Order: sequence, then structure tokens, then C-alpha cells
Amino acid sequence: MINSSSLGEKMSFRCSPLLDMALSILILDNPERFGRQPWADAVLSRLPGDTWEQVRRHAEETDLFALALQLEDNAHSSTSDALTLYRQMHPEGGAALAAYWEALAPYLAGRMGLLAASVQREQARLAGMDPAAYLCTFSDRIRVVGDGEAIVLHWGQGMRVPLQDLEQIILVPSVFCPRRLMFYRVGSVQIFFYPAQRPQEDNAAQEPPESLLLGFSALADATRLKLLRLIARETLPAQEMARRLQINESTVSRHLRLLVEAGLVARERREGKFIYYRYQGGVVAGLAAGVAQYLSGGGDWPAPGTGGGLGDDGLADLGGQRGAVDPAAGVMAR
Repeated sequence: MINSSSLGEKMSFRCSPLLDMALSILILDNPERFGRQPWADAVLSRLPGDTWEQVRRHAEETDLFALALQLEDNAHSSTSDALTLYRQMHPEGGAALAAYWEALAPYLAGRMGLLAASVQREQARLAGMDPAAYLCTFSDRIRVVGDGEAIVLHWGQGMRVPLQDLEQIILVPSVFCPRRLMFYRVGSVQIFFYPAQRPQEDNAAQEPPESLLLGFSALADATRLKLLRLIARETLPAQEMARRLQINESTVSRHLRLLVEAGLVARERREGKFIYYRYQGGVVAGLAAGVAQYLSGGGDWPAPGTGGGLGDDGLADLGGQRGAVDPAAGVMAR
């Protein structure tokens, strides 16, 4: 049993341009899940030639979050120096990441003061709270159970992360994070990304539950509604959905990740290379009840459901291990 005090000893804050860069790549590469971000066009317009495609290919081959931690642990004096060294070891991928960093750096540089202020503010918040209660202030998609025994992350049917498996819990303020919380695990290190500008404590109670926002965001797309309609009628693999809707499988997979993350769809079983998905009608119905409760001023809405099921190999709302969780990073999360 790990108590709340030892949970606090594992927690630390970090301003990390490299981790934030990795998160930005994940978000840019998944517009179906995260939407088009206000900074995206400016960054992509600064990239020469096919650099973005090279970055994407390298991200498919390399765990960028693990790489960011490794480069930071080598204690280089700057992000540019770290990427220069990496380029010497991996010329093609390193060159693409270095070019991407040059395009991203102007946006990030003007916000470093915001990130530093966020760390100071959150450290003060944590100092005045129980560590388990503090973690739960970020989102209704995170809970600490068993007197600090485990963290439950609500991505899809839920993921339980035993505290005894973690050596570090790193909280990273981000200028790119589009959710209240995104999570990613690298071995024994659990990373939580949160927006550098969180609501003030007196306004936090006014915020709608993130599970509601994620659920309705998942429904607010014609392709995803068509996928839900198919799955509501029968359990199907992504390949068959793509055939019936006459769209490519990669597009279906990207949309399914958001539906799974929101808990509207579950991965039921695997047969060879096929993963079959089922409709979670109770979760969809619960969204209507949840929004009615929020609008009426009620609280203590049920947390998103947890359970078993096939694992997700992403970030997440810093999803997976190669992730860890939030394959998305939930997310992140691939």
C-alpha cells in the first residue's frame, strides 16, 4: 500500500520544451481527435519542403516522449544543443526534428514566462493540498484510489496505474495541450500535461466535466456518427467499417481512437489482425443525463466508467505505454 504522502514524493513539476514539442507533434498528426489548433498553420508554414512528412515518419518509428526524457536527462544546455547531438546519431530523423524545432521555437519562446509562472502557481497549490486530491483537480478523468495505491485514468474503459510501478510523476505545463489533462507513460515515469493557464480555483467548480466535453466532441462529427451508427447495429472491425463507408482505414482508425477515448465505443475482441468494436449505449445515454445535471447546477456526476478490455498502444489524453496512456496522450496517447 502506498499512502498519499509517498505519492507526493513522486510528483514534480517541469518546464520541458522537448516534451511539449513531442506533444505538439502528436496533436498536429491527429486533427480528427484534437481539431485544428490555432498555432498549427504558423508552425507548418515555417517548415521547408517535406519536413513535416519526415517528422511524422520519424514519430512512427521513435517514441518521441521517451526521446525527450532521455535528451533532458543528458542535461544539455539548450534544446537546440540536445537536438544537434541527436542529429549526429540519427542524421535524417534528427535533421527533421531540428527543423521542426526551429519552426516551433518562436511560438514557444514568447510563452516561457507563462510556463514558469504556471509551475510556481501549481507548486503552491500542491503545497496546500493532499497530493491525491490535487491530482484530481485537473479533470474528472483522473482518480486516485486505495489511499494512493493507484491512479485510475479514464481513457476508454479506464486504465489503472499502480503507484508501486512508478518512480516519477512529472507534471508538465504546456502551451499546446488542448485538453485539461493529457497523459503518457514511459516505463516507470508517468507524464501529465496540462494547459499552462488553468482556471482559478474559485472558477474551477463552474467548469463542465471534461468527460462531457470529450463525449460531445466525439459526437460532433458526421464521420464519427456514421461509424457509431454502424457499430450500434453490429460489432465490426475497422476494416469493414472503412469498406462500408468507402473511406480509407487510417481515417477510420483515427476517428475510432476518439470514440474509444470518450468511452462511446469499446474494443471487444481481437481475431488475428482484426479488432472488433462494440457500441457503448449506456455512455451515450449518460451524456444527456450528465449535461442536464451540469446545467441544473448539480455536482458529483459519476466518473467515466472503468473496466477491462484490450489495451491501447498510444499517448495520451496522453495516451498508452509506448506509450502509456492516452495514446493519444489521453492522450498522450497515439
